[in-house]
Amino acid sequence: MTDCRVLPGKTSVEITSIDFSAYGTLYNMTDGGVSTGNVNHWSGPGYEDINTTGPLIDTLGYLGHTRGSGTPFTVEAMERHMHTQEALFCTNQPIVFAVAAYSADPPRVEDIVPVILRPGYTAVLHRGTWHSSAHGLDGEAWYHYLALVYFNEPTVLLMPQDGPFNVFHP
Repeated sequence: MTDCRVLPGKTSVEITSIDFSAYGTLYNMTDGGVSTGNVNHWSGPGYEDINTTGPLIDTLGYLGHTRGSGTPFTVEAMERHMHTQEALFCTNQPIVFAVAAYSADPPRVEDIVPVILRPGYTAVLHRGTWHSSAHGLDGEAWYHYLALVYFNEPTVLLMPQDGPFNVFHP
């Protein structure tokens, strides 16, 4: 959602340009795991296969398919899940979402990092990592998530401490 209010702004960065370990685990499924590790790579006549070395999340996983508006967008709330990890992966277009490390209180805007996740990468968020919904880098985009989802599940959804902010990309 594009918002016309004048709000503080943050610029998105490539997820590979930061130490993502404070927020979760990053998998590169395109290079045989050379850049991120945690994957196996096989190939043979007419095929190539890359898979994670262990389960993607630590609970049962329900696959979701979500459509996000494009960038820029306004983050009015961030969520966290204490009952599950959440894996995010885009289909054919890059997505942008904001993350902040676990804290009991909603994060401050200065502690939030908007990241760009490109096709072929998977980001698995630690339990308790604050995150926004994802949005397309260059317009509306669909993405998938994998998490334990059930009716009345205990997701926390709160506004950042300093209020909403806008996310842009360079």
